[in-house]
Amino acid sequence: MNTTPGEALTNRPREHIIALTNKSRTAIYNALTDIIEEEALEEMLTNFPARGVDEPVTRDFLDARIAEIDVRMAQMETRINATLDKRLTSQTRWMVAMIVAAPTVTVVLQAYFT
Repeated sequence: MNTTPGEALTNRPREHIIALTNKSRTAIYNALTDIIEEEALEEMLTNFPARGVDEPVTRDFLDARIAEIDVRMAQMETRINATLDKRLTSQTRWMVAMIVAAPTVTVVLQAYFT
């Protein structure tokens, strides 16, 4: 199997990723450009993301974020259900009142004008 040096370095599982600062990445890149071809070097450096924005996410971090989102969604669902319940109750009261009032008003008006 023919692989470039960069492919040989990047085909390993990504569970041992080490994040580097941009300064360190630049130093490594500048030091190795004479030894390794540029494309292979860039592939190799993908295994060493820059700290901060490119830092890999851990499973624990994702689990914590998902748990936070689950809590927020449950709170939102509770608020929506409470609001919906309050509005449906109000609507039902108005509808019952109109069902009772409309015929009563009709009978009274009919009796008044006849």
